[in-house]
Amino acid sequence: MNGKLEGKVVIVTGAAKGIGYALARGCCSEGAAVVLCDVDMESLQKAVSDLKKDDFVCEGKRLDVTVEKDIRAVFSDVFQTYGHIDGLINNAGIASKVGFLESTLSDFEKVIRVNLMSVYLCSREAASYMTEQRKGSIVNIASVAAHNGGGLMGTSLYAASKGAVISFSKGIARELAPFGVRVNSIAPASIDTPMTTVGRNPAEYAATIKKIPLGRRGKPEEVVGPAVLLLSDESSFMVGVTLDVNGGVYMY
Repeated sequence: MNGKLEGKVVIVTGAAKGIGYALARGCCSEGAAVVLCDVDMESLQKAVSDLKKDDFVCEGKRLDVTVEKDIRAVFSDVFQTYGHIDGLINNAGIASKVGFLESTLSDFEKVIRVNLMSVYLCSREAASYMTEQRKGSIVNIASVAAHNGGGLMGTSLYAASKGAVISFSKGIARELAPFGVRVNSIAPASIDTPMTTVGRNPAEYAATIKKIPLGRRGKPEEVVGPAVLLLSDESSFMVGVTLDVNGGVYMY
C-alpha cells in the first residue's frame, strides 16, 4: 500500500531532533524521500542513521538556515539528485526567554533571523523550483505564541517571530497559489521536545500541564499527521491555513 507522500521529495529543516525529527520520520513512513537539514551535524548524522536502519530513503545535509548561499547550494543539490522538490517543512527555530524590557537589538535580531528570515530564504528557494514544476507544498512551523503572545517557549520576541511566520505564510500562499504551489502553517504548543524541556523550571513545567484541557503535553509525533496532510494531495484545496496542534490550550 502506497503512502500519502509516495514519490515525493521533501526537505525538512531543523530535522535532527524534536519535532523536526518526528516530521522527517513521518514523511519517510508515508513514502517520501526526505532530506534532513540541520546545523548540528552530530545529531543530524544520528538521525539519518536511525532512519536508514528502517530502510527509509533519506539523507542529511548540514545547513545554517540563515546563510543564503548555503541554502541555495543545498536545494540545488537536492534538485540535481532527485529531479524535483515537492515539499518543504520550515521547522528550524530557536526559543527566547528574554523579556522585552531586558532585551537588546541583538536579541531581537537573532530570533528574527533564525525563526523568520530562514523561512523567507528557504521558501523563496523552494518556490523557485516549485513554480517551474507548477506544483509543491510548503509547510511552515509557527507556534501558539503567535496567538497568545508567548509563554513557556518565550516572550514577545519569540511571539513576534512566530506571528510573522503565519502572516508571511498567508502572504506567499496568495502569491504562489496561481503557480500550483500551496503554503500553509502549523502552530504547535505544549509539545515535549529538548528545546521545551531542557533547563526548564520543574514547577513552571508542571504548571503548563494544568492549563491544557487534555491534561497532558503533546508528543512530537502528534504534529506529524497535520504536516503530512498539508504536504499530501489530500489537502489540494487548502491554502493559507494555520492548523493548531495544542491540546486545547488555546482556542479561538
